[in-house]
Amino acid sequence: MERIIRKLFLISTCLLLLSIPVYSQNTSVRQGIVIDKVTKETLPGVQVIVKGTSRGGVTDVDGVFEIEANNDDYLVFSMLGYEPEEIFIGNETSFNIELAPTTYDLGEVVITALGIERKTRTLSYSTQQIEGSIGEIKDNSSNILSSLSGKISGAVVSTAATGPGAAARVVLRGNRSISGNNTALIVIDGVPYDNTSYEQATGTTYNYGGSDGAVNINPDDVASINVLKGPSAAALYGSRAANGAIIITTKQGKEGRLKIDFNSGVSVDKPHLLINFQDTYGRGNGGVAAEGVGESWGAAAQTYPTNVKNFFETAYSFNNTVSLYGGTDMMQGFASYTNNSVEGMIPGNKLERNTMNVRINTQFHSKLTTDAKITYVNQKVKNRPRLGDAGTPIEAYIMPRDMSEEELKDYETINPNNGQPVRKYWTTSSIYDNPYWSTNRTSVNEERNRVTLLGSAKYQLLDWLSIMGRVSYDRYDDKIDGSFYDGTVSLGDVKTGGKYYETNSQYWERNFDLLLSGENFITENISLTYNLGTSFLKRNYATVTNMANGLSIPNKFSLTAATTPAFDNVGGYTRALNSVYGNLQVGFKSYLFVDVTGRNDWSSTLPPPHSYFYPSVGLSAILSDMIDMPSWVSFGKIRASYTQVGNDPDPYLLKQRFLFALGAGQGFISRNQTKSIQDLKPEKTKSYEVGLDWRFLNGRLGLDATLYKSNTINQLLYVGLPMASGFNRRYINAGNIENKGLEIQLNATPIETKDFSWNTGVNFSRNINKVIELAPNTTQVNITDNTKYATVIVREGSSYGDLYGWAWKKDDATGKYVVDDRGLPVVESNQKLGNFNPDAMLGWSNRLGYKNFKVSFLIDARIGGEMVSGTDAYLAAYGVAGYTEKFRDGGLVLDAVRADGSANTTAITSQQLWTTVSQNGRDAWGDFFAYDMTNVRLRELSIGYDFKLKETAIVESASFSITGRNLLFFYRGKSIMNVNGIGKRDNPTDPDASLGAGNYQGVELGLPPLSRSIGFNLMLTF
Repeated sequence: MERIIRKLFLISTCLLLLSIPVYSQNTSVRQGIVIDKVTKETLPGVQVIVKGTSRGGVTDVDGVFEIEANNDDYLVFSMLGYEPEEIFIGNETSFNIELAPTTYDLGEVVITALGIERKTRTLSYSTQQIEGSIGEIKDNSSNILSSLSGKISGAVVSTAATGPGAAARVVLRGNRSISGNNTALIVIDGVPYDNTSYEQATGTTYNYGGSDGAVNINPDDVASINVLKGPSAAALYGSRAANGAIIITTKQGKEGRLKIDFNSGVSVDKPHLLINFQDTYGRGNGGVAAEGVGESWGAAAQTYPTNVKNFFETAYSFNNTVSLYGGTDMMQGFASYTNNSVEGMIPGNKLERNTMNVRINTQFHSKLTTDAKITYVNQKVKNRPRLGDAGTPIEAYIMPRDMSEEELKDYETINPNNGQPVRKYWTTSSIYDNPYWSTNRTSVNEERNRVTLLGSAKYQLLDWLSIMGRVSYDRYDDKIDGSFYDGTVSLGDVKTGGKYYETNSQYWERNFDLLLSGENFITENISLTYNLGTSFLKRNYATVTNMANGLSIPNKFSLTAATTPAFDNVGGYTRALNSVYGNLQVGFKSYLFVDVTGRNDWSSTLPPPHSYFYPSVGLSAILSDMIDMPSWVSFGKIRASYTQVGNDPDPYLLKQRFLFALGAGQGFISRNQTKSIQDLKPEKTKSYEVGLDWRFLNGRLGLDATLYKSNTINQLLYVGLPMASGFNRRYINAGNIENKGLEIQLNATPIETKDFSWNTGVNFSRNINKVIELAPNTTQVNITDNTKYATVIVREGSSYGDLYGWAWKKDDATGKYVVDDRGLPVVESNQKLGNFNPDAMLGWSNRLGYKNFKVSFLIDARIGGEMVSGTDAYLAAYGVAGYTEKFRDGGLVLDAVRADGSANTTAITSQQLWTTVSQNGRDAWGDFFAYDMTNVRLRELSIGYDFKLKETAIVESASFSITGRNLLFFYRGKSIMNVNGIGKRDNPTDPDASLGAGNYQGVELGLPPLSRSIGFNLMLTF
């Protein structure tokens, strides 16, 4: 496969170089005049710039300009209140330029479903576009989806805390599916891109996580991102877009001489959100020092305040990209190579990613255009961190406060008989390892090779009719290997000699589209725009794990050394989805537009006839063109839409499944304990949306607001069955989950002068989720089987993502908490602790420019939502949290009553309280460790400078920037519970982080510290 890829890239690169002409520099004075396209009056003060440089000027009082430029340069004309214009110079020396006022037409063009370009003025649904340096400020996950935090109204972004290569979850307008996927579809250049996230946490047991598809996307190759938030926007993409879609358009070649961009960046990540540890007491119990004890409940001792901090390393990341682009009027090419080297803060954790991309566009015939692209990604993640219970961060957090760095690093001895390392720990624990043993003697590594091919051809049949054929192929091969030295206890199952496994997985999908597009005027005032298409999608996945748990030669990590070879997690599927779809837009006088779409899918995962249909209808009206508006109103539009979107289920639910296991003879076959569902129906979402889009003061102020409501029915649920049935549970179609909310985007240009500009934007969203119904005789469904700390549930009449667990009991008469005769809390089970979804999201972005300086920053806020911190429970149990320092000698009288209603007067110690409510850390009562997830932070900051270069310089343009991410918190929520004498406590983790990128959210355990990133970026164009 690698040989084929190399050949394809060699051929593509040769074609690219042949497509790019070589121009002489031919610098000369160019001149011209700029006028208003509507009034034909001259325009003074228009900014004229040679694209990609700082060379430029403005038109004089008569609209005349003069500028020195080369034949192969582009000129960009811009002025507030007018659409920008870009022209290629060539051999021309004189120009007549017409600029269209923004009051004349909201001419913004966005990429919508199937790669179709649409003017925003005609859309009946909400979209939001992101352009510019999308990947300039990166976080430690190296996932492009993480960069969307705070920038998209209605989006909740959660990134797994598994370090470089981590998966990310983007939920648009609320969670819809109980057992299915809630993440938005990713589409690249019109083709869906597989974004499956593997091995995501479904509970608090140890987990290594895994990458998703988005982490393979190179931000330096991205030209723009357009987010289609609701089903209305994404209806034509079908089942996979029921949760909205993130439309990514990548860069391509341009007409002109060969140009080379070099983008180089380095960033430094350090632990930022560090836990507040106590630094007074050492090992022991009850205030008495003791050796061989893991907890820090002993006497006052010499402590080491930085012993945990020093375990986590300063992580360095390097990003280098070289891009070549150019072309003729018949053929344009773009090629790039990017190397990303990203270190994690946990020792030994590192990502290496190499991306090669070639794209060629042609128009050898006036009616025929083609687009071909190949992208190859090789990604390696070394030593993925283990999170959750017995995870590496927990092992570091619970180390005694009087443990020195030297003692911590003494994590092994050598067996004199075989020379192999022997685990060393400060207690006799059979659960935890020294964190340095975990990072040096256990390892999980991941490698992915991914190739994506895209080819399309569009033929203009008539002036008003075209046909396009598009084929794509996406394949990735994953290899994951795990090695665990003999004596490792943190996994709980490592047998004599050690453990080793290899997981090999392969995924591919093949997609073919055929699209007929037309545009006609029936009369002078009535226009028709329409698309009719079909698609054929086939997907295949296969995986197998070769297990060697128990090695005949200690620590020889090879399958040949297995004492008992075994296969595990053997699985896979082949599924197909065939579709026909179409949309029709009727326009009246270019100010009233009616959209109708329809799609029918035939899914192989549904019972015969495998078919389901879903329509949509929308209306947009340009009020500013229909009626006279005040002069300060530049543009005004209202819109409304209704949509249905189907969602087919996972494969192999229709027939009963059987399991095979190795054993005596030819092995064993057993029936799956989940009963199949033969009358399976597709999940469906019905969505309503109304909104407005207004521009004021010649476009300097803009408002986009949307109200929406969606209901998702036919949820796929598990329902328990009696033992006599022979099954544990069965699938049913039922349920109705409602999401409704408000989104607001406000954009403004408060200042725009020759030397200084300020653009600002605010986005706000609020989503209200309600479980209308589940199923007959079923009022509650757990999202996963995990019940530690809190159970994440869906309960009829409540909201998706409620957290239920053990809570401190309250007295009905007084409303006070209840304690027992010892003065310790009394708890009751199955009580609501909160909900992990935010009440609202807010983002404020700013871009300022002064001459050659530029500054941008993003402040975002997550308002509301609750989480339960298993990390905090461990800190309390082991006596290492800062708040455990109070009342070590007793004297804490909880403000509570006894069972008989009398006031509590019994004093207790800090150790009594925290060891009771934490239940040794692993089975804590969640109410005591619940936190408000509200936080306001300076998410991003960039300060840059564009250098002025000589006309004859080899370097055409240069810019340098200093960047920062997660620089500071303006506010961070505290514990829900306020214990008298102790107060509300600081959240020990990042409220936005999570154990994984799946539906299991709201409970964390063993997350590493939040990192603060400082970076430097240099961009050169030759």
